[in-house]
Amino acid sequence: MMRSTGQTIVLAYAALGGVTLVMTALLGDSLTGLFGPRPWNDAATDVALGVTFGLTVVAVSQRAARWSTAMSRMSDGLGEVVRGFLRPRDVFAQACASALAEELFFRGFLQPRFGLLATAVVFGLAHATQDRRLWFWPALSVLFGLAFGWLFEARGSLIAPAVAHFVINYFNLHHLLALEPQGSPGGPRPA
Repeated sequence: MMRSTGQTIVLAYAALGGVTLVMTALLGDSLTGLFGPRPWNDAATDVALGVTFGLTVVAVSQRAARWSTAMSRMSDGLGEVVRGFLRPRDVFAQACASALAEELFFRGFLQPRFGLLATAVVFGLAHATQDRRLWFWPALSVLFGLAFGWLFEARGSLIAPAVAHFVINYFNLHHLLALEPQGSPGGPRPA
């Protein structure tokens, strides 16, 4: 049975997470403190912060796609890309794998070594594409990298940024899959 592109990407994220854990162990560092052990109330606060930040970003980004031509073009471009490889039933796995692997690698591994700003810039570059409609995507990714990195530094845990990252990816991937392809006769795009 052939694996879908979406499944392959989830496996690539799993590999990134695994490689990050191996590199961390080989360098003698510990990731134990990045997710726990933490008192229950600290973990609950981290989850609440992540959900609140994530839902705020989702609401703002989806509204901005209706108000701003650049954001609308970016949303159309991302929707086209996402519809090319992802099915709605795979969104949870994609959002979970990307949030965990990217937070482990960027915030858990790179940020302690290279700092918040450098890691945010690398995070933005990792989201670069040659699609001209997506010119704004790397810049937004730098801003999100700064926000996720700040959450990591402020809370001393990857829980809040990983939850925020998951929430943003989960809801925005579903939103992008629901968009009508540009130029299709399906009426107005969903709000």
